[in-house]
Amino acid sequence: MVWRDRLDAALSPLTSHPLSRLDPEALAALRVGAAQMLVLGTPVHAAVSATVGAVDPGIAPIVNAVLRRLSVAGEPEGLEPWVRLSHPRVLWERWSARWGEAGAARLMAFDNEVPPLGAAVSPPRAPGSPGRFLDDYRILDRNGSPDLDSIPGAYIQDEAAAIVGRGAAMLPGRTVLEVCASPGGKTAWLDRSSDVVVSLDLSPDRLSPWLSNRDRLGWTRSFPAAGDGANPPVATVSKAVIDAPCTATGILRRRSDARWRWTREHLEACAVKQRILLAAAASRLARGGVLVYSVCSLEPEEGVLQVEWFESGHPGFRRMEFPAPPVLVRDGMLDIFPPDHGIDGHFAACWERLN
Repeated sequence: MVWRDRLDAALSPLTSHPLSRLDPEALAALRVGAAQMLVLGTPVHAAVSATVGAVDPGIAPIVNAVLRRLSVAGEPEGLEPWVRLSHPRVLWERWSARWGEAGAARLMAFDNEVPPLGAAVSPPRAPGSPGRFLDDYRILDRNGSPDLDSIPGAYIQDEAAAIVGRGAAMLPGRTVLEVCASPGGKTAWLDRSSDVVVSLDLSPDRLSPWLSNRDRLGWTRSFPAAGDGANPPVATVSKAVIDAPCTATGILRRRSDARWRWTREHLEACAVKQRILLAAAASRLARGGVLVYSVCSLEPEEGVLQVEWFESGHPGFRRMEFPAPPVLVRDGMLDIFPPDHGIDGHFAACWERLN
């Protein structure tokens, strides 16, 4: 739940036991009722009535009592900013050190917004309003259920992910290794511009969404392969595209659960895995081949510091300019900061193999 910590801060003083000791169904109901009152502005009577009416009769009295206390007490004052904005303290401290408290607050507020529903489309003429940066991207109506089959080539993704996929497809290279390919956000672009794409992911189960998208979109040049990106089952390719596993801090408005799972240990584990994937993909590139690395993370350990690590150990690679709108590119690398650019946060870099 996006507002978990903010809601818990309001509920905690109103219960006789710590929230962790409450019945899980009761706690979930209290959070829903509190969200209706404090976040959505639902009238108290309606919020309490709807919440109490939806729970088991055995816990209805406590849910009713606590929500009525909340309607009188209101939200506590003086909450710490990370609690008020419902993010882990560790992210507040990291982001404040990097962007200042105002920047961290802007980013957290962005994370708490409801994201738009958008799709990469082909051809560019399609229903919906244009994206911020791409002609072949459309913002769709969330109030209806879009019929994707009626929109040629439509693939649901944020515009930032579309920018990465489009940029990767624009770079040279007709035989492609795509690492961590499922569910197919990059494949949707690479299939248009390549002769052969080997779309690699860990297991057949992980490739299942990719196969569904292939069947719907009619990809004809892309072929699934189950295997570990640490040892890709290909000899030599002219382009390798890595959509690396990461801490996902650039897409927290879509993956609110990821904020509560964030730890330094997970960050370090992701960074190690990313380096393994980079080195392995680089070893499969022919001379003149192109390596693309991307993450949906804002953390430097997964972005610019990985670039520095790779370049220090691979002098036979030359960094290229990532093809993207210039406002999103810094030092040749795609570097999207959500509050500034209005889309999810992504990072990407690319290199040419010289020898």
